[in-house]
Amino acid sequence: MLSSWTSGSPGTFLGYDVTPVQELADRVKAVFARYQPPDDDPMLDFDERDLVHLAERTGFAEVHLNYEVDIEPSKEPISWAALLKSSANPQLPTLEEAMPDALTPQEIRALTDHLKPRVESGKGASRGAQAYLWGRTADR
Repeated sequence: MLSSWTSGSPGTFLGYDVTPVQELADRVKAVFARYQPPDDDPMLDFDERDLVHLAERTGFAEVHLNYEVDIEPSKEPISWAALLKSSANPQLPTLEEAMPDALTPQEIRALTDHLKPRVESGKGASRGAQAYLWGRTADR
């Protein structure tokens, strides 16, 4: 599973179309990927098959997994200030902290000018996935 801060459809960032400023968004995504490399970070380097395998190896005789994926064409509008101060998880910087690491002040303005109206109007896509795993030991 990838963080929403580094994944998504091509030409998107955080579920918003960034095609006109994709190069800028990709550079910000790279900052997040540097802090949390998706290939070897324990929060990201597994999938639902790994969860089942780990449960079986642990000794559960009965294992169940429900995997849900939701992709919806709109998002709830949020304030730009709230998005700037948010982070996908405690290991990652906020968007406000990441942008200066990747972009010049002019580039930050360009990305902001493009993204802010989309964020505040909810014109994006919402993506989410959850895995519910449960099991029973052989003696139950």
